[in-house]
Amino acid sequence: MEYKTEIIINKPRQEIIDAFENPSLLPLWQRGLKRSRPLSGKNGEVGSKRKLYITIEGQSIKMTETIIKKNLPEEWHGEYSSKGIESVQKNYFEDINENQTKWTSYSEFKFSGFMKVISKLLPEIFKKRSVLVQKDFKAFIEDGKSVKTN
Repeated sequence: MEYKTEIIINKPRQEIIDAFENPSLLPLWQRGLKRSRPLSGKNGEVGSKRKLYITIEGQSIKMTETIIKKNLPEEWHGEYSSKGIESVQKNYFEDINENQTKWTSYSEFKFSGFMKVISKLLPEIFKKRSVLVQKDFKAFIEDGKSVKTN
């Protein structure tokens, strides 16, 4: 499964990148993220791994994030793996003007086991989640609204 999502954020690109890259801010805009911890590599650099503990729709998920490409402020790509799901997220940040940035995300998922069945029955839940993450980030960066208070 592959799809693209986009959002316009009313902030300069560098401000967006500073927040996007700050691991201490992740729980404020990543809905369901309970905690994360570094596993290996230099934090925030290509090849580094981080364990994410997420609750989505009442389900607890442990996911490993690996940074696979980092060419900021233009692009940041991550690979995610958990039971039954492998995904790649390619994020691009484009200046529209000095106070607006377009964030485009390309998502690719591969499923196995039970998640293969879920992906066939409810494929829209994955794209809806991606759109929600972008909207949550926009609300956080533009208005200071944390997903914990939404």
